[in-house]
Amino acid sequence: MQWLLLVGSWVAVAIIVGGLMLSLKSNKVRLLNGVIGNLLLVMIFFSLTMTVIYINDRRLSSVFIVLLILILIPIIITYLLSGIMLLWNALIVWRHESHTLQNMLTLLIGLAIIVSPFVFGMIDKYFPSSIAAAITAVTDVIVLYVIFWFLNFLTSFFLSRIFRPSYDKQYIIVLGAGLIKGRTVTPLLAARIKRAKDFSDLQISKTGLAPVIVISGGQGPDEKVPESQAMKEYALSLGIDNDHIFMESKSKTTLQNMQFSKKILENNDIDLSKGLFATSDFHTYRAAGYARYVGLNINGLSAKTSHFFIPNALLREYAAILLSHKKFHIIALAVLIIFSIVQTTTHVIPHLF
Repeated sequence: MQWLLLVGSWVAVAIIVGGLMLSLKSNKVRLLNGVIGNLLLVMIFFSLTMTVIYINDRRLSSVFIVLLILILIPIIITYLLSGIMLLWNALIVWRHESHTLQNMLTLLIGLAIIVSPFVFGMIDKYFPSSIAAAITAVTDVIVLYVIFWFLNFLTSFFLSRIFRPSYDKQYIIVLGAGLIKGRTVTPLLAARIKRAKDFSDLQISKTGLAPVIVISGGQGPDEKVPESQAMKEYALSLGIDNDHIFMESKSKTTLQNMQFSKKILENNDIDLSKGLFATSDFHTYRAAGYARYVGLNINGLSAKTSHFFIPNALLREYAAILLSHKKFHIIALAVLIIFSIVQTTTHVIPHLF
């Protein structure tokens, strides 16, 4: 009977791998890929455990346990020190970046993690047990829900980065960002332009085909010139041929970057299927979703971002993705919260009498 369970578990792994490959082929940037990917990790762990038990070799069991401990130690340390680590990251971001709300996500979450034990201690002390239990249950549901989808987002994000572009591209869309003093490209924006140029140079050296560079970015209220103008000036300074640069100067959002750039490409009879976009590495996942939304089935070139900014940037991207499907998540959370409250009151009320 044990060997049937073992074989069945590995068959399940093979089926999940096939499902993940089909899902990635259909759409590389959706949370479903993360759900399937994490399910695959769980099944692989279960299958390996069953294999070790079935073989029943002491040395193999010892190696398996040691590897498991080595994997669990950093996970446990990260869990226990997550609040402090997020606050430390927030301090670094505060020193290097602007003090906007979106740049303070690690600060807010870090404070929430550290303060929460004291807050719930006060709730347990001063609120009736039924209300305290309901508040705790609702909070647990919300936190676990957010963590569940965040883990799926991370897995889906890393799976999407497996992509390697072929050297047959006819265009690269460079997504804009803010300007320094409303006039000069930021290091983050400069990295995007350099990434597009590096790929273009490599493709030219391999195939002789030079893709056009679509510089996309409108003018914000605090900017003296359109982002695309500053971006073009920087691109020319890098040696990109002026004849290979198209400017898109009306967009205000990533969605508009894709929409308006697509119109320029269509007006120039460029094959929409043979393209890429260049943006910061943390932004490629969400940007690819916007590209697909407007009918551009293209992938992204990732420009490197400062390591200290990645945690905050990933949290920001995750929040944006949740908000883009807010109806689904509101309904799902509401159902889970109602179920949790019902379960809590069912167990608490009898103890009051």
